[in-house]
Amino acid sequence: MIITLNESEQIVVNYVAQCRYDANVAKGSHKRGAASDMTGFQIDQQGFGGELAFCKAMNVYPDLTVFCRSALKGEDNGDCVVQGLRVDVKTSKKATSALWVKQGQKGCADAFALVTGTFPTFTVVGIASHEMVFVEGRKFDDQYVVDQDKLIHPDVFFSPVFF
Repeated sequence: MIITLNESEQIVVNYVAQCRYDANVAKGSHKRGAASDMTGFQIDQQGFGGELAFCKAMNVYPDLTVFCRSALKGEDNGDCVVQGLRVDVKTSKKATSALWVKQGQKGCADAFALVTGTFPTFTVVGIASHEMVFVEGRKFDDQYVVDQDKLIHPDVFFSPVFF
């Protein structure tokens, strides 16, 4: 499912990304991924862009908050709610990326969605339930990894038959 954010949505993404970046810098936890060639703002832009693309695909409202929150401290409840389930959206520029979820995110969401692409065009790849992600056989260091072929299409995942 390919989603291209329109001009208005791109403005919202840039605003929220800048606010989130500024909040992270103010708290001293600004992002600059060691394996990333992106700035902290670009990481927030890419991440929130993926969140908004997923929300657009699911026809739900995104979490627009900009304050810092910690999954380890129980402050993070995912990025949106779809049919009563808290969903945390993971975004990757790499089209073939697996879904990577940090061990510390246990309990912060009922499901995890993978979105790939580059701002402003994204692909909603699929979803895995909390129970599908946190399986010992999927653990790699401090993260859990679910390959794309194990993810469930959102239309199936959120159908009445599936859950």
